Amino acid sequence: MTKLTRKQIEDHLKVMGYITLQEHDLQGLDLSGADLRGANLSGADLSGANLSKAALADVFMLDINLSGANLTGADLTEADFSGMAVLDGADLRGAMMERANLEGASLCETNLGGVNLSQANLTRANLSRATLNGAGLLPAANLTQANLAEARLDDAHLRGATLRGADLHGASLNRADLSGADLRGAILRQADLSGANLVGADLGRADLQEANLCGANLSQVTLRGAGLRDAKYDQYTQWPEGLMPAIAGAVSMDSKP
Repeated sequence: MTKLTRKQIEDHLKVMGYITLQEHDLQGLDLSGADLRGANLSGADLSGANLSKAALADVFMLDINLSGANLTGADLTEADFSGMAVLDGADLRGAMMERANLEGASLCETNLGGVNLSQANLTRANLSRATLNGAGLLPAANLTQANLAEARLDDAHLRGATLRGADLHGASLNRADLSGADLRGAILRQADLSGANLVGADLGRADLQEANLCGANLSQVTLRGAGLRDAKYDQYTQWPEGLMPAIAGAVSMDSKP
């Protein structure tokens, strides 16, 4: 891989208006605040690079390596990370990622706190142990079959999001807004949904075994075929009309010491 400097990249962009950085070694490079619109970063190695507040809207990043990179406050609107893009351990706090394509990307242990992911495509993305506290994933982010096992999604805005078949095993979703979300077939076993808003969500065939539903609002929720064995609830949990939680296998915490 060819090693390039920031000045070389910026000078070329000024002259040509575009630059292809496929297969280039940009590890640890300081590109903070750089305007990289018009660059093709597919296949580039930017692991550990500083891209905070960089302009990367509509940039191609297929198969890019951004593991451990600093992307705080970066503009990644409509950026294409599809393929085998790696963002493991990257810091994306406050980044703008509306309509970004993250299909199949790896975001393990990535910090996405406060990120705007509205209309982003995260189909089959791996977000295991990622932090999405306060992240905005509305309207209608696509997280079909995404791996969100043990992810931290407290206070996340997921209203109307598509999470069909997603793995949310052990995820923390305290006070998350999941109203109207499509969670059909999702794995929510041992997930913490305390205080979550699930009004109007579709949880058909979802696995909610051992999930914490204390204080959650499940009114008008579709639960046909869902598994509720050993799910925890309390007097503040709101259920769909006609559902008897104890008969469904759920366990009341009100009588617990």
